Amino acid sequence: LGARLAADGRLEVDLHQATSVPGLYAAGDVVRGLNQIAVATAEAAVAATDIHNRLRRIDGLTVAD
Repeated sequence: LGARLAADGRLEVDLHQATSVPGLYAAGDVVRGLNQIAVATAEAAVAATDIHNRLRRIDGLTVAD
């Protein structure tokens, strides 16, 4: 999809787990390589919250960024 990669080949994400490709999020080993389920789950929760908030904005409901 053309997402920006770090020097080690992992996907670069922002503080909301979003990649450089609009609408594409990443979590877990493709981002950090820690091999820890708890970390991947937390990252997925951050991504899900951002996705939820973006969808609310699209629907015309404002939420804080």
